[in-house]
Amino acid sequence: MSALTIFVRSLPVDASNDRLEEIFSEIGPVKHCFVVKEKVPSGEDKCRGFGYVTYSMEDAQRAVREVKDYDGQKINVSVAKKKLNDKKKGTTGIKNLCGCLAVI
Repeated sequence: MSALTIFVRSLPVDASNDRLEEIFSEIGPVKHCFVVKEKVPSGEDKCRGFGYVTYSMEDAQRAVREVKDYDGQKINVSVAKKKLNDKKKGTTGIKNLCGCLAVI
């Protein structure tokens, strides 16, 4: 069965990997998921406002249609665009719709 990664935008700054997985698990089994975080001077990581969830193909398509909020906050869910390997930069990853790269 083929896997598909979805890109989740507009997450709150306190979003967590565990809660993201809990929300998206209502659609079907999550293969992998993470919230992209940044370090802040206080030492606590905060969500940069986006994350990724990987499902089977069928569950990913259903999640794009059905998941609309994260604990009451409206979120945007779309299929992530795959980035081609860049041999000059040595990066591999998934490029989202706004051009950010999450190296996996």
